[in-house]
Amino acid sequence: MAGERNEAGVATELVRLEAPDGTPLDGALFAPDGTGPARTAIALFHGTGGEFCNSLFNALGRGLAAQGWPVLALNRRDHGQNFGFVTLAEGAMDQRVAVDYLESLGAERVVLGGHSYGTVTVPWYVARTDDRRVPAMLLYAALGDLRPASIAICGGSERYDAWVAEARAAVAEGRGDEAFLIPPMVAGYLPMVNTYAVFLDKRGPKSECAPVELVRRTGDRPILALRHARDPFPATLPPAREQLEAANPKLDYVLIEDDGAGPATPEMHFFAGHEARVLDITTDWLTRRDLTP
Repeated sequence: MAGERNEAGVATELVRLEAPDGTPLDGALFAPDGTGPARTAIALFHGTGGEFCNSLFNALGRGLAAQGWPVLALNRRDHGQNFGFVTLAEGAMDQRVAVDYLESLGAERVVLGGHSYGTVTVPWYVARTDDRRVPAMLLYAALGDLRPASIAICGGSERYDAWVAEARAAVAEGRGDEAFLIPPMVAGYLPMVNTYAVFLDKRGPKSECAPVELVRRTGDRPILALRHARDPFPATLPPAREQLEAANPKLDYVLIEDDGAGPATPEMHFFAGHEARVLDITTDWLTRRDLTP
């Protein structure tokens, strides 16, 4: 571990944890400096191709820890370039490692938070495991359903259906681990590399990458969902909000508005320039939900 203390009274450490199969998972722990164990801690997980070290998680980690919440931002095994080679289940189950670790530090409750694709893995984990140590979820740049979004980025139903057929044939022939390119999620991004098997797992017609269905199965837990009003990523667009709100009556959806100047950019997916507002909304919501440290 490497650590530092900053002016906000937060101790920051780089950590390396291990999944049960030995896979290393790197992250950063933001801890309130000079305090004892907190009852409630928070774990944050990245999106597609992401890492634990990003501007949103840095702002949330430091800001929440300064107010008493220990925060762990942790890579899943599908971080960075690994995304297209790891199934939803394999990556999502790594989140248990974060819950176990924070519990070992004294936390009784661990709120799980995810950004973008992390808003898939977090409710998937809760729905699949019913881990009672997780009382609530934070969904940043909340996705609705990757399946219709995949049709959009593939250029329409006809092309999407052709790729699904190609992937199914490859899997049937024992070539599921072969990789191929699919288009970028938004203009200006690079194409994505997926194996045929992972493409079907995450973007196929029977994929479980659909928070609108997953949050319905976690109905006893409160959820905070946020989106930048001009986020251009397809899976965040309407009717994602309406579907998420209809799926879970305990879901509070907050839209972050801006001045509307200039074109929509991918940075809006990460709340660039609005991190302080996201922190304030998160802090207020956790407090109102009696999830204080």
